[in-house]
Amino acid sequence: MNLASLSIKRPVFITCIVTVILVVGWLSLKKLPVDLFPNVTFPIVTVTTVYPGAGPEEVETLVSKVYEEELSNVPGLKKLSSQNLENVSVIIAEFNLSTDIKYAEQQVRDKVSAARKKLPTEINEPVIRKIDPADQPIITIAVQSNLPDGELYQVVDKKIKPQFEQVNQVGLVDIVGGRKREIKVELDRNKLKSREISASQVASRLQISGQNIPAGKVSSSTTDSVFRTLGEYKTINEIESTIVNFIGNDIPVTVKDVGLVKDSLEERKGYGYYNGQKAILLSIYKQSGSNTIGVAEAIKMKALKINDSLKTENSNIHLEVVRDGSRQIKANVDDVYETIVFGVILTIIVVYFFLGSGRSTIITGLALPNSLLGSFILLAAAGFTVNIMTLLALSLAVGLLIDDAIVVRENIFRHIEMGADPVTAAIKGTNEVTLAVVATTLTVIAVFGPIAFLDGVVGQFFKEFGLTVCFALIISLFDALTMAPMLSAYFAGKIEHHEPGHIKIKKGIYDHTLGALLEKFNQFQNWLEDVYVGVLKFSLKKPMIILLSAFFIFIASFAALKTVPKTFIPAPDAGEFLVSIDLKPGTSLDGMNSVATEIDNLIRKNKEVLNTVLTVGDANGQPEKATIFVNLIPGKKRPGLTTSKFKERIRTQLKPFAYANPAVRDIDAVGGGQRPFNINIVGDDMKEIEKYSGLLFEKIKHHPALKDVDTTNRPGKPEFQVVPDRTKAQKLGVSTTLMGSELRTMIEGSKAAVFRELGEEYDIRVLLQENQRDLKKGYNETFVPNINNSLIKLSSMTTPLETTGPANINRQDRGRYIQISADIAPDGPGMGGAITDIKRLLSDEIKLPSNMRYQFVGQAENFQELIANMMVAAGLGIMFIYFVLASLYESFVTPLTIMLVLPLAMCGAFYALAITHSSLDLFSMIGCIMLLGVATKNSILLVDYANQQVQQGLSLYDAIIASGKSRLRPILMTSFALIAGMIPLAIGLNEASKQRTSMGIAVIGGLISSTVLTLVVIPAAYTYIERFRVWAGSIMKKIFMTT
Repeated sequence: MNLASLSIKRPVFITCIVTVILVVGWLSLKKLPVDLFPNVTFPIVTVTTVYPGAGPEEVETLVSKVYEEELSNVPGLKKLSSQNLENVSVIIAEFNLSTDIKYAEQQVRDKVSAARKKLPTEINEPVIRKIDPADQPIITIAVQSNLPDGELYQVVDKKIKPQFEQVNQVGLVDIVGGRKREIKVELDRNKLKSREISASQVASRLQISGQNIPAGKVSSSTTDSVFRTLGEYKTINEIESTIVNFIGNDIPVTVKDVGLVKDSLEERKGYGYYNGQKAILLSIYKQSGSNTIGVAEAIKMKALKINDSLKTENSNIHLEVVRDGSRQIKANVDDVYETIVFGVILTIIVVYFFLGSGRSTIITGLALPNSLLGSFILLAAAGFTVNIMTLLALSLAVGLLIDDAIVVRENIFRHIEMGADPVTAAIKGTNEVTLAVVATTLTVIAVFGPIAFLDGVVGQFFKEFGLTVCFALIISLFDALTMAPMLSAYFAGKIEHHEPGHIKIKKGIYDHTLGALLEKFNQFQNWLEDVYVGVLKFSLKKPMIILLSAFFIFIASFAALKTVPKTFIPAPDAGEFLVSIDLKPGTSLDGMNSVATEIDNLIRKNKEVLNTVLTVGDANGQPEKATIFVNLIPGKKRPGLTTSKFKERIRTQLKPFAYANPAVRDIDAVGGGQRPFNINIVGDDMKEIEKYSGLLFEKIKHHPALKDVDTTNRPGKPEFQVVPDRTKAQKLGVSTTLMGSELRTMIEGSKAAVFRELGEEYDIRVLLQENQRDLKKGYNETFVPNINNSLIKLSSMTTPLETTGPANINRQDRGRYIQISADIAPDGPGMGGAITDIKRLLSDEIKLPSNMRYQFVGQAENFQELIANMMVAAGLGIMFIYFVLASLYESFVTPLTIMLVLPLAMCGAFYALAITHSSLDLFSMIGCIMLLGVATKNSILLVDYANQQVQQGLSLYDAIIASGKSRLRPILMTSFALIAGMIPLAIGLNEASKQRTSMGIAVIGGLISSTVLTLVVIPAAYTYIERFRVWAGSIMKKIFMTT
């Protein structure tokens, strides 16, 4: 007993199963976490080390190279790179995707620990962390007040920040901007000299005098006693009165004798602004795997409660949510939900018009909620999330999900029209098309299944997409073979018996307008069938003309494809973007602040700008950098002005600030702002790297595919170097370590101890007075200690040298590199065009020496990976489709007829993309892969029925005619249903969906071409291939008979 017979004989049993699927599916949907993208594991571990006062070259030599030496032999390491900036080393260890990230992190920790003894003692504790694609703030909150900086920071750090940290599933709260309280011991160079004491000695004395040291524990028969020495400073007076030296043997020298102790703030490292007003920013991160939208809502509720609490305290502190990362997630998820809903409605309308029966439409349409909700059960079981990729999979599958039910229901409907009773029609009609339905479903699964197992980062994103489609199709196949025949058998209603396709509308049920419309559509179907039979006869009489025409159309599609821009992910119309500013190295923080605020003010003069957030000075302590986050008013309030168009306006407005290298760029949903196009020029000789990267930069800075082309190669930062005369220094007992340590304490300052007040700790920093810290001016009055702590004049053993040093040094696989980056021009040839042209340039015009190489990174690397993976997916899909069809039809030749439609579908997609000026990107490539499975469905229906008719004794010609007439309606129904489901995706219902329109356009174009050409080309090819099959069979038979 097959499924159809079982469902008809046991309707209650099947109804209960389907009800359980619907209920459990709904509960699963409610419990699934919501995010923008699938949970993707990036096997990347970073090591960030702060080396105060060190330049990029010192950071590279003394820190990064040491780490690289240790980490280079870690198992599974794919790529090792580092960024060496002033004061900061960032090591980036990228592992193979098969590497367990927890194991990799532990390996890195072990290696860093082993390298610790080789590193300078002045470095801060290295920070080791894994990279998470969702590791960026989901909410940014601006805290504004007219309180002094120190007081406001104290309130934010001790009162506001802990409240956000207590919100469920919040992982981290970072404070950006503001200045912490710090106790500064500002020394006077002249007083130090007169008392023969160095700045390093003062710092050392404060350190050894200002610590709490545990002494141990003594146990008795009844108690344990803990002993410790208390030395931490609790008052400013304690610091001032600390003895740091003696004159002679009995005259003490205290801190206040050589300087001033100030209750101050730490040196300013940056500024934060919200809408032009100073602010402290809170960047709030969620825990990995948590529901982004839920966490964001909880954070916003907490912000409202904190504001209410501050108002009751009569505080003038105000919190404002200035960036909500969940907004884009919600907009995208809601948009795909809308796309699914509208797709379902349009699909059902199409089915209704073809069947002309409300009851039949309901029976067929029930496949959609059953399959969609049932899919969420499997999503939950697989540990997936509700995200763009899973929802896109379901939106693509809307038309597919109803296809099987359409084929089954239409065939049952046809038998009822011919006079069979509903039960007999349900059993016979389902059995006739079971093989075709199973074949069509398996061919689509054969296409999407391999997508789930692609390699690389792109493959991880596609895993949930491919499996979600497969899950939905499995449920829809079950529904088509159970619910559709069962409901058809018992709820089909009365249908007047007449020729198939000639439906008489009951105008008593429907109003005159709808009834007349359905009559007209019915007449159109009849006319179309007559026309098609005529075209089909011509196709069978002149098959070569048809086949040559199809071949010409296919070849010409490649010319159309050349005009289509190729890129990785199109820029979204997100209503937000970034403007980065980069002045020349050596620019002061106040100098950058002046320029950045002027640009920020200019941007905010545009009426379409809702708000801006400006940060001056980056996280790595580079004062010459600034970033402006621009948030636009909703798209409905700026009709016709997309984010891309507004960005072009801002680029024009910023031309007078060309000296500041402004770059207008999108916010990368994964990388948090990384530019889409990046290429590294790697080598050992920095001068050679600068030369060739400079040549490439000049060649591509005006490339039509790129915008705001920039390079990491910057003019040198001004340096004042002290070059010791080693012989003189050694005779005087001064080592470079003593010399460098003293100069660091004088200028950068040393954290000597902590100051404790009301349970809080604050750093005590020792350094020279502000007007004495310029070594260039005070070179001749500067003294450093020797090994006996005697002060030696610096100028007596050194030579000053004013020069420039690198602003940053980037390394990859133990060599240096310069990176060229850019944004993708919205109307250019796309990333694919840029990559192709640059490869040609580096092959023909700018030939790199043998010891140098180039590498595309970021989205440019992902784009190449995407192309390679899609080629693999397409190849595997075609191979699996062939195997499935060959197995089902027990023939190696029949699948060739069915699969002839594949190139016909691709050419339609190419033409559609070219005509609509859409790009070939991640989304349209998904559509093209989908077409491989979808296009074969119609071909299977046509060929399967023709084979049945041949087996029943009809001639080849008559079988094809009969197949064309009987399968025209289901083919058109399934195709139009698919097209209807894609229309909302293709037109883009709102801002969020504009990024994905290329997917719908590609699918609709491919469906139109494959449907039209399937109905004409496949019959023409079938005559040749079927004759070949018979001829080959007879030859094989003769061979085996003779042997």
